[in-house]
Amino acid sequence: MDLKKLEQFKDKIKEIKILENRILEMQQESEEIVSDVVRASSKSFPYTEHTIKITGVNIKRRDKIKRVTERLNDRKLKLYRELEEIENFIENIEDSKVRQIIELRYIKGMTWSMVALKVYGYPNGDTPRKRIKRYFKKN
Repeated sequence: MDLKKLEQFKDKIKEIKILENRILEMQQESEEIVSDVVRASSKSFPYTEHTIKITGVNIKRRDKIKRVTERLNDRKLKLYRELEEIENFIENIEDSKVRQIIELRYIKGMTWSMVALKVYGYPNGDTPRKRIKRYFKKN
């Protein structure tokens, strides 16, 4: 695990939400009913011409939407696996302060000053930042 993957945690959560919204929108589109008007004639003599309204589902569009939503679901599952990998990494860190710093900074999105205040009791953001850099340099 490296620092870049940790920094991506919040962005991956946002991306999952975006994908979920997009999937929902596409599923609603696939349910959309289309209609058209065609000209026809009577089945028997005098065969007079008249218009008929036909309705149904656009099968080509529905199939395309299904393929796209499957791809989006695959991306979403991949993101969930990556998030799980990050969470497992954090759980396996033995140093409690490092674990707290990572949780507050990269998972909750706090500023370095806020992290320092929570973990160390004073608002100097350099301390937790340097602690994390040393941890990743060492490991």
